[in-house]
Amino acid sequence: MTKKYNWEISAKKPTNPKNNASSFAQWVYKESKHTGSKLYSESKYKQKGKATHLAIDNFFRMKWAENNLESDSISDWIIDHTEIDGRAGKYYKASNLRINSKSLYCSPDLILRHKKKNQAVIIERKTTFVPSSLIPASGWPNVQAQLWCYSWIDYLSDVEEVILVGQLWHHMRNEAFTMYDNHTMWKRDDKEFNERCSNWFKLYGGVLSEHLEPALI
Repeated sequence: MTKKYNWEISAKKPTNPKNNASSFAQWVYKESKHTGSKLYSESKYKQKGKATHLAIDNFFRMKWAENNLESDSISDWIIDHTEIDGRAGKYYKASNLRINSKSLYCSPDLILRHKKKNQAVIIERKTTFVPSSLIPASGWPNVQAQLWCYSWIDYLSDVEEVILVGQLWHHMRNEAFTMYDNHTMWKRDDKEFNERCSNWFKLYGGVLSEHLEPALI
C-alpha cells in the first residue's frame, strides 16, 4: 500500500474544483505546504524564445540527463510542445481524468518525443530559493501531481514510455536563475506513483475512467 502523507488526512476538497492540471496542482500545494516546512517554496519559471531552446540544449548536456534519459543531445528528440505554445493557448485533453464530468485540460512546459524510440519526456519547470541539499529527494507533491496529470493526456496515449521530469531552477537574485544538477523523475507506469497521485486527484474531487483505474492498482 502506498505511503499516506499527513496532509491527505486533513485535506479539504475544494467547493468548485477546476478541470485543469494547474488548478489541481495548486490545490495540492496549498493543502500540503503546511507539512513541508518553511523550506517549501517554488514558483513558475517562464522562458521566452531562444532561451527555452538553449535551456533544453543545456539540460541534455548535463550528466543527469545522460544517466537518467540515456541521451546527451537534444538532436535525439523532437520538441513537440513548449510553454510558449501554452501561453498561446495550446493545451491537451486528458479524457481519462474528469472533474464534474469534464475532461482535465493540461499544458505542460515541455513535451519531447524521441526520434527513434517510442518514448516521450514531459518537463515541468519550477524555480525555488531553497538550496538543493534541502529539497526532498522525492520532490514536492504539487510537482508530482501536475506531471501525473500530464502523463495521461490523450496525445501521448500511444507512447510506450512516458518519462516525467520536475526540472528545478535556483532563483539566486533579481532575474538570475541557474539550473540544478539533479531533478526528480517518475514514469507513467510507476504503480506507486500512480496510486499516490490518483488518490490526491480523488480527494480534489476527480474521477478516473473505469478502464484506467484498474491499471493503476
